Amino acid sequence: MKQCLKKVVVGRQGVAAAFGIHARSLFLSRGMLAPKVKPGKKGQDKKDGRGGETTENKEEQKAHIFNIYNTVEKDHEILPDHAYPKWLWDLEKPMKSYGELALMFLYGKNVEKATADDYHRFRRLHNKNLIKLNNMRLKKSKRSTVKPVFWDL
Repeated sequence: MKQCLKKVVVGRQGVAAAFGIHARSLFLSRGMLAPKVKPGKKGQDKKDGRGGETTENKEEQKAHIFNIYNTVEKDHEILPDHAYPKWLWDLEKPMKSYGELALMFLYGKNVEKATADDYHRFRRLHNKNLIKLNNMRLKKSKRSTVKPVFWDL
């Protein structure tokens, strides 16, 4: 043991470090100094006064990092509809369901109004449903066949 200690590199403040290269980055937590858990029921809600601190100071509440609108003195003005971009109003409309997209791309109903986004959404939903149907078909069950169904038609 003494022979090993002779080769140990001395770190900062005269403390011996086991590994000379990592002597500065070695940090040992003080787990033994943590407060002891009192015996009792686990999961019991205890009011021991160590909970979150509440601040009464309004300046500190204004600088709170989670509420980004606390620092705004007045509300933003609502502009007329023509002041906003056109794509913003498309977000308000619900997306087409798988059944509508299937009628459009499999049977050609209203295919003239189709967009590239509709086609990509259809391919994604169609592949997902094919995988589900194939998994149900291959699963060992009492039913031998599974018929494809458009769930939201």
